[in-house]
Amino acid sequence: MDWRQWLEVKQFEFLLHWFMRRQRELKLAELNEPLAYDGFSMYDQLCQQMLKEAEVAYLERFSQPVVPIALTNILHLAELELAGRPARRPAQTVH
Repeated sequence: MDWRQWLEVKQFEFLLHWFMRRQRELKLAELNEPLAYDGFSMYDQLCQQMLKEAEVAYLERFSQPVVPIALTNILHLAELELAGRPARRPAQTVH
């Protein structure tokens, strides 16, 4: 899917950053559970929660609804983006 079919750059960036922040808060990458195909795993539940929250945040920010496929795809793009980034190291102080 090419998000440009449905979103402007500022809308895409808003959602990408929103999902990245929320995934960090929920510690989505730290879940260690087997793959489940029933839709009731903790991962599935957290993703559904994030999609609903993102829909509201987008509506509040842009005063229009977002296309659901864009939400789903950007949620997973954010997950991939976070997976490719090294963990933040504490800032070193110079003595």
